[in-house]
This record gives sequence, C-alpha cells and structure tokens, in this order.
Amino acid sequence: MTDTLLSNLLVFRNLLDDEIIKSYDLLCQKYFKYSDNSNYENKEQYSNEYYNLCGNLLVKNVDSIGDYLSNKILSDENIFSLRREKGLVVDAKIKKAVLHDISLFKKIYDIPLKGMADKAGDINSFINYQNNEPLTEIFKIHKSEEIYDFIYTEYEKTGCGEFRNNYAFSINDDGKIVTVDNFKPVAMENIYGYENQKNKIISNTEKFIQGKFALNALLVGDSGTGKSTGVKALIPMFGKSKLRLLEVDKKNLHYITKIIDILKNRGMYFIIFIDDLSFESNENSYKYLKSAVEGSIYEQPSNILFYVTSNRKHLIKENMVDRQNEVHLRDAINEQTSLADRFGLTILYSEPNQNEYFEIVLGLAEKYKVKYSSKEQLLADAKKFAMQNGGRTGRSAVQFVKTYI
Repeated sequence: MTDTLLSNLLVFRNLLDDEIIKSYDLLCQKYFKYSDNSNYENKEQYSNEYYNLCGNLLVKNVDSIGDYLSNKILSDENIFSLRREKGLVVDAKIKKAVLHDISLFKKIYDIPLKGMADKAGDINSFINYQNNEPLTEIFKIHKSEEIYDFIYTEYEKTGCGEFRNNYAFSINDDGKIVTVDNFKPVAMENIYGYENQKNKIISNTEKFIQGKFALNALLVGDSGTGKSTGVKALIPMFGKSKLRLLEVDKKNLHYITKIIDILKNRGMYFIIFIDDLSFESNENSYKYLKSAVEGSIYEQPSNILFYVTSNRKHLIKENMVDRQNEVHLRDAINEQTSLADRFGLTILYSEPNQNEYFEIVLGLAEKYKVKYSSKEQLLADAKKFAMQNGGRTGRSAVQFVKTYI
C-alpha cells in the first residue's frame, strides 16, 4: 500500500489505529493523487473513500472531522503528552519530532473540507455537516511553533488519554481500569447539612491537588447520611485540576497494588474510593488495603489518596467468639482494627437531629421548587415520612421531597 501522509508520524502513531483518522488520511492522499476528475476510475475511488469516511462520521455522531482530529491529538498518550501531563520538560529531539508530526497534521487539515465534499459530489457536505469552525483551539493557530506551545501547555493542564476525557473510573473483575458511564454527581452546594464534614473533606482535597500533604480519609456513619455523595461531589469541584475518582469494590481489593503501579506514573490526582466497606472477622482481604494505605511495602504515591466510607468505625467486626481459640487474642484484634488507624482523617456522619433534618428538607424543597400549603405542614409530613422510612437522613429527605413534587 502506498504511504499516506500520516504514515510518517513519529510521536502520534497511535492515531493510525483509529478507523476514522485512517480513512481521513487515505481520503487526503486520494484528494491529492486524483486531481483530474475527468478520469472515471479516479473519481469513483475518491468518492468511495469519501463516503466511507462520512458513513463512519455518522455512526460516531461526529459533525466535523477537524474537531475529531483535534480531540484525538489532545487525547493521545505518547512520550510527549505523558511527560507534559506530569509537568516534565521535553528535550529538543522530542520537540523536533512533535513539530514534524504537526506539519503533517496541518497538511491534511488545510485541505478545504468543502472542496473535498464538492470533489465527491456531496451537496450536503457530510464531512463537515454543521460547517463548523474548529471548536478546539489547535487548528485556529496557523504556525507550527504556536501549535506546539499550545499542546505543550494543554497536556499539563488537562492530562491525556482516557483520564483527560473522563472523570470517574472503576476496576472491573479483570483488574482493568474502565470509565464510569453516566457519572452525574450531585454538586457540593446541593448537599444540604453536614457543613463541618463537607468542609473537612474539601479542605483535605484542596491540599491534595495543590501538592501539599493530605490525609487518607475514613467517612463513618449510618447509611443515607451523604458520605459517598460528598466524595463524588468533589469531582465536579476539582475535576479541572486533574482530580479523578477511581472506585474499587471490596471483591477487587487484590488489584490495589497493580492499580497503584499504573496511577503513580501519571500526572493526575486520584482518589481511590471504596464505598460502604466492612469486613467480617474471618475475612483477610483487608490486608491488601492495609498494605496500600501507608503500608510497609512502599511509600504511598503523592498523587493518590484513599477515601473510604463505612458504617463501622473500625471497618472490621470484632467477634470475640471467632477468636476465642487464638493464643494472642488481643494481637489479632489489633491487627484488624489498626487498618482504621491508618486513615489520618476520620469524619463522622451521625443522623441529623430534627432541626437539622428540617433544614435539609427546606433546602431541598427550595432547590426543587416544591409547592406546599404551609411550612408547618411540609415539616410535619417530612417528620412522618422519616419515621416510616428508615429515620432522618439526607437520603430520606431527598426521597420525601421528590414525592412532594
């Protein structure tokens, strides 16, 4: 096969694995090669490649090939983008290679999209359906050196790869990091009550993303008091500061060391989030977490924090009967309960008193624009709802207000 323009890429070679980029690159080659449309065979080959590309754009709901290319460049993980994500300088050889690649991108981007559509006889211009100017900044810049300076700064500011494009992740049963679809956390300002608890976790997280010393946090309290909601609300607050959430289920704790080895080499900040964690006295999986949270095997990386929620202050149920035959009973209990001690910050979430609960209800009622006959009746109904539905919690307040809408 004849070499295309992008086949000569040096740093951004990952883009050659993308079907749309490959198709666009091949179309550009044919655009230059088949300048004479009077040759029927040449025109047919060009048109076939053009509509193949446009079909792929429709499938992926892409309006502009220009923006697609720009976003792929900004998202690519390579020796240049990964170094810049961490704020590291780039040597002259890498810079020269990146400038070489930019010159190739400019050659294909500078081909007028309307001209490409006209050449294929496409009056709808599906290759740039909305006739968009590029939304991303890369190709609004005309000089290669200025494009280089832009992406040099952008990678440090926003990161690269999946961690640039997504804010929340989880670990699947194969130990792979996967994105969380439809991650829609509640904004921190829409979490009513628990101001002291929120301020503590926000302050700790601010220190973390500023590169200051921050503490692993254990959030303890009854179900429905807003512990996990508060942790997830940190992401929209600090996501633009390269903070990402990685949720790990208890059953996948044995992957912790492997995951840390991946995350520690990135220039992002990660909260490893374990929700509703507790162990039975006969479980040993707590040891994986214990060794990771300021364990003796290695020092915890400075770009990783553990935030754990639980309804047990010591995480592990202390069952004296299960341990009655052990010679060193106290040592066994200490080994387990010391896991909680490794969290430098413990935040307690107790059930709100009646006045606090009413404040939460009123705040939610205002947020959802609830219409009610009187404040007294609303609060009386809220009190009754809480008594019938698990007590006074933030969750029951939300459920009550939504039934009132």
